Amino acid sequence: MVNKLREAMIKHELDMLVVVSSDEHLNEYLPAQSWRLKASTANADSTGFTGSAGTAIFCVEGRHQLFVDSRYHLQAEQTCSDHFDIHKLGNEGVLEPQKWLAAQSQKTLTIGADPFVMSPKVWQCYEKTLGKFGHTLLKTIPNIVDTVWVNRPDPPKKEIYPLALKYTGKDSECKLQDIRMELSKAGTSDESKPDVLLLTMLDEIAWLTNLRGSDIEYNPVFEAYAAVFSDRAICFCHHPEANLSEYCPAWEFRPYAEYLSFLEELAEQETVKVWLDPLRITMGTRLAFTPAQVFEKESPVVLPKALKNSAEISAIKTAHQRAGAGIIRSFQRLHKSFEGKQPVTEKEYSNWLYEEYAKADDFAGLSFNTIVGSGPNGAIVHYGNPSSENPMQSGELLLVDSGIQCAGGTTDATRTVINGKPDEKQKRIFTLVLQAHIRLARQVFPEGTKGSSLDSITRSGLWNEGLDFGHGTGHGVGAFLNVHEGPQSISPVAHDVALQAGMVLSNEPGYYEKNWGGIRLENLYLVQKAEGLPQHPGGKDWLCFEVLTLIPFDRNLIDRNLLSAEELKWLDGYHLRVLGEISPVLERPEYLQWLTWACGVD
Repeated sequence: MVNKLREAMIKHELDMLVVVSSDEHLNEYLPAQSWRLKASTANADSTGFTGSAGTAIFCVEGRHQLFVDSRYHLQAEQTCSDHFDIHKLGNEGVLEPQKWLAAQSQKTLTIGADPFVMSPKVWQCYEKTLGKFGHTLLKTIPNIVDTVWVNRPDPPKKEIYPLALKYTGKDSECKLQDIRMELSKAGTSDESKPDVLLLTMLDEIAWLTNLRGSDIEYNPVFEAYAAVFSDRAICFCHHPEANLSEYCPAWEFRPYAEYLSFLEELAEQETVKVWLDPLRITMGTRLAFTPAQVFEKESPVVLPKALKNSAEISAIKTAHQRAGAGIIRSFQRLHKSFEGKQPVTEKEYSNWLYEEYAKADDFAGLSFNTIVGSGPNGAIVHYGNPSSENPMQSGELLLVDSGIQCAGGTTDATRTVINGKPDEKQKRIFTLVLQAHIRLARQVFPEGTKGSSLDSITRSGLWNEGLDFGHGTGHGVGAFLNVHEGPQSISPVAHDVALQAGMVLSNEPGYYEKNWGGIRLENLYLVQKAEGLPQHPGGKDWLCFEVLTLIPFDRNLIDRNLLSAEELKWLDGYHLRVLGEISPVLERPEYLQWLTWACGVD
């Protein structure tokens, strides 16, 4: 495809072309027809870059460029370094793609990009940075990759179905009433009040309609756009004929392809005011309107979706119990194979895990592609497809990151286990990572605390040992929705969102070393109010974390001598809780026997 892209760029009089990993809905995980970054970076020797985040810059003259964050440094090297310069974002001196483009000062450049796969904030960042140096950012519609992509897959257009009220806790009509209340309160005067909210993000539309689908693998969402007025709501989707109004009487369903003409008609109303979230709508949608027609503010769907209600929390806890039982059964089988010196490949174990997960009642699928990385592969943070060759070796670490969509809940958990006996380094670093996990799990914090503060607290012990990890400590998780959900996160850059009771986040410190392996220990936690503490001097509530994930940590890798009395108390209490909540749902004595041992109750 690279040669065809170059020909198309010359035809459009472009010097460079920006290809990003997101699509028309700013998805992280994509339907096959939107894998533009993967398709454009593929060649005879590689299937292309398969990570969920990255940016490629194609050059008419010179070598092409690929920019990836720390999750994909090794993966990008392995798949694309023969034909691309790899820019490892986060490393000292590495420029972001727009700054790298601006620094190409040999001549003024014309740079193409598709505004329908970028948010206004990202597009404007490129435009502003390039403009300072006289470069031009040109809208390329349709997407140039699409025009040269041979045998591009068709959109999936799968069935759309309702999610039961016992899982959502609130019907769609009530949710719409809440959003309309926000519409009526927005703006400082009648002239500035928005008339309509436009939504691009699929998880927001799925949450607001209480409908689900499977257009994107692992994410129970469907391709759609939505418009919410004070007196009506429209959903543009692939199956408007499917009598969806039976489940959602407050919604009008129209064909997905009508969205662009709807934008044109709406924009013709000069006095209309549209509410657009600059992070969650596409620049293509933004360009349909004049600046006077746009009301820019965070979507009013974002926070209510993140704050789980009691029904959602109950469903999430059920899903975690069923997921925990599945992974514990798979670990028992793996441990038995290790002890019996029976060879097991990454792929074999991944299949075992899926088999056990699939036994759960109301199992709907995985929440992301399972990561099973043994030995050096564990150092690849988002390692791709598990290998069906080269069985795991004695003394190797195995990193397993997996989750399911089940019973109205979404799970995500990572455990690192050892095949055989660990060496001193493996045991020490594992315990240091476990200490970081426990430090966050035990942390009490005042209302208003941002994720960046908690990130530093989590890393402090690792920093004191000269260790660190290149990804965030935690991300938000949806309720039978996307496994990565905003606005909440725990990371060095999470400065703008305070954590609130009802949010679900991961806690996943780690350590990765090339040619050695990786360690990551991840649980999901629910933010809740902390009881029994003195009143905060500012009158704020105290908050804490309630654990959701129910899987033991590998006792063979824990050096209990490195843990404080309080850390040991937390660890032993956690394992007793795992044993108490999982043992009733284990059907066979050998599973219970292994779990009892794994929880340290000999």
